[in-house]
Amino acid sequence: MTATLTEHVTTEAKRAIRRPIVALDAGNRSTQWIDPLLNVRTIPSVIKTLEPWEEAEPDENSVLVETIEVVDGEQRYSERFILGAEAQIQKGTPAYEVNKCELAKRLVYAALEPMPGQNTVIVECLRVALPDARNKDNVALLQQLEGVHEFERNGERIYASIRQVQPMDETRSAYRFARANNLLKSPKSVNGILDLGGGTGIGRLYSGSGTLQRQADVVLPGTYALAQRINAALMHVTSESQSLSLIMDAIADGSFTIGTTGRGFAGIFPKCRDAWLEDIRGKLRTAWGSYLAELGEVLIIGGSAPLAKPIEESTNGRFRIAEDPQNISVRGMVL
Repeated sequence: MTATLTEHVTTEAKRAIRRPIVALDAGNRSTQWIDPLLNVRTIPSVIKTLEPWEEAEPDENSVLVETIEVVDGEQRYSERFILGAEAQIQKGTPAYEVNKCELAKRLVYAALEPMPGQNTVIVECLRVALPDARNKDNVALLQQLEGVHEFERNGERIYASIRQVQPMDETRSAYRFARANNLLKSPKSVNGILDLGGGTGIGRLYSGSGTLQRQADVVLPGTYALAQRINAALMHVTSESQSLSLIMDAIADGSFTIGTTGRGFAGIFPKCRDAWLEDIRGKLRTAWGSYLAELGEVLIIGGSAPLAKPIEESTNGRFRIAEDPQNISVRGMVL
């Protein structure tokens, strides 16, 4: 495929293969996008680069990618990798161990899906969630995605053209979704979004006009920090360090059992969780102290939002876990 291929597609065909907005929220624990049929897709944020002799099969929670480059007029495969659950099984690299923007440049292939029956997609705007969309270096990295891409996705040849990459501040899309769907009782007040993720969390405040109050930004410990607390507590009993990734998996699925070891931590989990939440509360009090008198509500979102139920109860719902908390951000990205 050349950079001018889509210029020769008819106007009628362009309408069929055109996607106005494609959203990618590549978090530390999970990567989300909205497919052409408007379904939210979620896979683990793990990548495994495959050697020529290694095998991997895609499934509903994994995406197999083979990128193609042209050298001296000849096409050749330049890289093969698996994303998601299969990458996790094959001991791939999790997002929280690498540069998030560099990883997003590869995770984006999961989101570049044509409509069923098509093999070409024209993306007018690719929106990518970033901790801070003002970071020029990160924005420049992502803008390298603009242009034409030819690759294989789960064994099917795909031709994708990305016209524009638009970074979006994390939490902004969730706030936008909340306003659009009347989820805030006092929309004219200062309201907050508390996003509890895997590697880190983030708390942000927005004025009634929707302006982000940058001075109130606060980075918070994610479930990685909770897993570290649990691991430290277990070491007093086992004298062995456990896989933090498996501890986070056990928290997420509610089993509180580490992998297939049979080693559980249900008994120590409440105490560790409460200490983790108190750390979050303390950081929020420090960062948001001058806003508390005028604060309306704080929506708690993210994959770890259900763990904050004690905060919701102690604040009588002023801090409130959003409905479908894991998907609210990516849904807001296409508004």
